[in-house]
Amino acid sequence: MAMSSNCSILVSETHQQTYNRLQQALGLQLRRQVFIAVCDNLNLRNHLVLRLQTDFLSTNQINIAPQSQIYPALISLKLDLSDPNPFQAITKWYAQNKSDYSNQDLIGFQILGIEHLTRQPPAMQWSFLRYLRTLENHLDGLEFSFLLWISTPWLYCIQQSAPEFWERRTGVFEWISDPTPSDLESETISLDSANISQPIESDRISDPVQEILDQIQQFEQQSALLPLRQAYRQLGNIYRDRIIAGEHLEVHYTLAIQAYEQVLEIIPELDKNSISSDDQDDSIHVFNDLGTLYWMGFRQRFKDNLKSPDSLDYLEKSIIFYQNALMKIDPEIHPNLYIQVQKNLGTAYADLANWQDTIKNLEQSIIAYKEALYYLNLNVYEINASRIQDYATIQNNLGTTYWKLAQKTQPIPHLKAAIVAYTEAMGFYTPQQDPLNYALLQTNLGTAYWTLSQHQPSAKLLLQAIHAYHQALTYRTTTSAPIACAATYNNLGIVYWHLANHYQNPEIRAKFLKRAIAAYQKALSLVADLSPAQLNFDPLATHNNLGLTHYQLATDSHLHLEKNTRIAYLKAGLKHHVKAVISESKQQFTEDVIFDSKTTEHHQTTLGYLLRTIRAFYQESGLEGQNQALSQIPAHLLSEILPKI
Repeated sequence: MAMSSNCSILVSETHQQTYNRLQQALGLQLRRQVFIAVCDNLNLRNHLVLRLQTDFLSTNQINIAPQSQIYPALISLKLDLSDPNPFQAITKWYAQNKSDYSNQDLIGFQILGIEHLTRQPPAMQWSFLRYLRTLENHLDGLEFSFLLWISTPWLYCIQQSAPEFWERRTGVFEWISDPTPSDLESETISLDSANISQPIESDRISDPVQEILDQIQQFEQQSALLPLRQAYRQLGNIYRDRIIAGEHLEVHYTLAIQAYEQVLEIIPELDKNSISSDDQDDSIHVFNDLGTLYWMGFRQRFKDNLKSPDSLDYLEKSIIFYQNALMKIDPEIHPNLYIQVQKNLGTAYADLANWQDTIKNLEQSIIAYKEALYYLNLNVYEINASRIQDYATIQNNLGTTYWKLAQKTQPIPHLKAAIVAYTEAMGFYTPQQDPLNYALLQTNLGTAYWTLSQHQPSAKLLLQAIHAYHQALTYRTTTSAPIACAATYNNLGIVYWHLANHYQNPEIRAKFLKRAIAAYQKALSLVADLSPAQLNFDPLATHNNLGLTHYQLATDSHLHLEKNTRIAYLKAGLKHHVKAVISESKQQFTEDVIFDSKTTEHHQTTLGYLLRTIRAFYQESGLEGQNQALSQIPAHLLSEILPKI
């Protein structure tokens, strides 16, 4: 590999100390070591790479016979930009040269050229990150050290997008210095503005898309790159705006993405002196817009139930474009844009967590949201009003991400973090101005309190959940949001039932059980006017919960109820269990897939409730009461129930 010696490089004492630490770490010659070297100055980087090769060559020379051929102990490999798989490059090299190293120790490989990936299509950059994420598959064969040379933006990108690789790192060595451009990355083209054609004027009213396409054709013929870039940007904007307006056509996504990607392909060819700072900033917006288009495309495919192989690829591409935007943004100069991209990145990672690596992607989502919040707090007096509203949205999203993470690992600390985030978001919503979002936050807060109570049993937590749900129901009315209102009443019933079981006093317990019944009944009354497909809770489970609550009141010996009251509760309980099993039968009858309903878990559970209630009738009124209960059971279930009584 040809490399300039760069003898004029001045290495500071700090740089030398970092170099010594890396040299010593490599010199230990341990297996399966993964080192990351970070240096933004390519001249300094090249100097350090050459020194490592030379120093280990000198060390290796001591143990080699004078007439033997000398081979470097640290091999430098340049990343193949057409297939940026560093592990495959090592495998190929090792297969071709293994015999040459039979008499000497191989320390390892250092991978160079990653900085060139910034000029490659985003798909290729994402491909490199995906290769890094497969490190675990190569560790068994890693009989040497692996050294990756990268720039600072790539360090951040690897942390966020290749966590599997990041977690297995042995050490990170950073040389802080001024960055330098790579002289050989691409040719630059200077444009003569006098030779650039102006847009074609026409007396007729025409399709704006066709006008831009005509301009693009002329600019391409004239190699007028700057206006060509601007024309592609305008074309992408047209299709982007159509999508935002609700025209979710596949062709619009395709054309918008193609136009923006053309913008990014032109940028490396432009003379930097010909690009204004506004144009440079606009390129960051292009990365962000591409990330959002791919994310929206993924969401639309998911909504349309299009399970094509590239659906998930849309989401992964969205993440890499957001990462590219972040690599180019200075948050001190453009805090608004930085916050927006971090927010978008957090949302994309949260979606990806639904498909793969749930815990890791949720953690990445949290990192992005917290980074956005950090800069919102840092620039609170400079951020515009719309970004202040973003603060509440991000806090809500952060709370939901913590809640999801709590379902997978460390529930107590993550649920507490969710409660903190929801509570913080609450301070930015007023029910008078935004009642439905305020109600949504209160519902989320109530659910977090209730879930935490399942891990830390506490009447106080349940009371806090109840308060939050009641606050939500003030604004989630049967008129303004019937679906959400029904779900909230259902949740309220569940929490009241759990709260009742926290109390030994039978009167207090009965009071909360009755409130649970009222909440369940309200939820079911709303369900009657709604389509089952609209609901996010199971009405059959609500019927069973209602039946259980009535049964619990009827059989609580500490309440000293009159016999007629107990019988009334048992009748109500039986009625709801029967409704659950009848509704279940109707639902199965209308489904396309035929299966034996007797084997379903729900069916067996409901039968168990029915049997228990029938036995309670017998205890109250003997055979007469039992027969009265059996008379309410659908005929097709009697053959199952009678042998078990």
